[in-house]
Amino acid sequence: MPYASARDGTKLYFEAAGRGTPIVFVHEFSGDHRSWEAQMRHFARRYRCIAFNTRGYPPSDVPKACAKYSQPIVIDDVAAVMQHLELRKAHIVGCSMGARTSLGFGLTYPARCWSVTTVGAGAGSNPATRAAFLRNTEANARRFLALGVPATLRISSVAAGRIPQMNKDPRGFTEFRRWQMSTRRSGLPTRSAACS
Repeated sequence: MPYASARDGTKLYFEAAGRGTPIVFVHEFSGDHRSWEAQMRHFARRYRCIAFNTRGYPPSDVPKACAKYSQPIVIDDVAAVMQHLELRKAHIVGCSMGARTSLGFGLTYPARCWSVTTVGAGAGSNPATRAAFLRNTEANARRFLALGVPATLRISSVAAGRIPQMNKDPRGFTEFRRWQMSTRRSGLPTRSAACS
């Protein structure tokens, strides 16, 4: 399996395909590198595409210490993957949690970006609904800790952000849900819950 090493030695699993100008895909909280499979297939025809699992998402390492998880650290993890692959610059694309990381990467390392594309960014940023968002996030974190990912997903309703995908791309939604259910993450959902 291919791995890049983060600054602190954490191993980051990645997949790469294609040739040309690089695109680095950064996944969302409820996904992993597989979330970008359709984009990897399409864009690898003309670009060098890289999708990686952030720390806490096996087969990447799952550090136990809360100090190993922060926005600056995951931003530097994108840089570590690029350095490992000897990429001077890339298009950086992120969804949800990955959108926040991608935006942070663009602000921290602007000279290393051809562009930054964020999808579904801004969860919890509306002042009118922030308190409810935080309560819901804490409740979900407690469920992840107590029940694990598959059991939590079985009892949870479909997230509002997933309803358009479910309606417009039922096959894609079914595939995404299958990935979620098959994941035995002991990492970021657990660490984010314990470290919050």
